[in-house]
Amino acid sequence: MSVLLFFYFAVLAFAESGPGIGGVAQNILEPVVIISNFVSSTAIIIGVSCIFGAFIRYLQHRTNPLAHPISIVVVLLIMGIVLICLPLAYRLSGTGVPFGFHFHQ
Repeated sequence: MSVLLFFYFAVLAFAESGPGIGGVAQNILEPVVIISNFVSSTAIIIGVSCIFGAFIRYLQHRTNPLAHPISIVVVLLIMGIVLICLPLAYRLSGTGVPFGFHFHQ
């Protein structure tokens, strides 16, 4: 029992010296925002690349349909649309770290 009291008094003695829960949350949120911005930007770039690739594959499909099946065109187009819409998922769901969120200190 005395050991528990010792830890309780130790926590009370050092409670004011730490950054607190709010400071810890603020320190954790900054790297999460950086990662969120990186993932959102990467998804947009890869999505545009997939749509461009689908267009190029469609042009090749029109030239030689047996060498370039239309299914690859459809898959690339769907992947591109999904990747471009991925950063907009925050606005649709209303949860998570918003794309382009900046800190104001």
